[in-house]
Amino acid sequence: MHQQNGTQVLHGPRVALRPWLRSDTLMQELWPRYTEPFNSLWNIPRTSGADEANGRAWSNQRYAWAIDDAQRRLIGRISLREVDEQRRSARLGISLAQPYVGQGLGTEALQVFLDHYFGALGFERLRLDVAAVNRRAVRCYERLGFRYVESEWRNAGSDPSLRLLDDPRYSAMARHFRRSRFENLVEFYEMELTRAEWQTSRARPGA
Repeated sequence: MHQQNGTQVLHGPRVALRPWLRSDTLMQELWPRYTEPFNSLWNIPRTSGADEANGRAWSNQRYAWAIDDAQRRLIGRISLREVDEQRRSARLGISLAQPYVGQGLGTEALQVFLDHYFGALGFERLRLDVAAVNRRAVRCYERLGFRYVESEWRNAGSDPSLRLLDDPRYSAMARHFRRSRFENLVEFYEMELTRAEWQTSRARPGA
């Protein structure tokens, strides 16, 4: 992977991306909790055994960028993990502080980042995994051109938010869960975007 270009700052109309600092980690710990239903299920770890069996090998190194707004407030974080130099691929992670959700700032930050990722950093492919019940995030990724690859079912244990499935307001979410006497599983989508797909998407009018 190319270096993170030192102190380079990437600019969008309302956001700026810069290298993540140790002090940012302390600030992130002060972010308020998300209020969306099922948010406690969004970050169940994935299993990487299938990738290893298919010969995928990546570095344990992680790379991170801070997302600042126009007032230079830290509002989010973008990260790369499972960086595979040989295949020129990596796995995306993004988090946005609750007060800034729903304003299009995360989408804008990702547009800036993807231009950098497929441009100066020279990658060919980007993958991500997202909880199917995190509909806001799924819609964002779809708008950016990510396509569905497959689903993985992860163990939710006895997470308290599972009780929300008994509420008629969340009945539409039931298809993303498998519940039995022995285990509770939640669906995660595996999604992917290639350099060619991103370039095609950016070439469309209004992109």
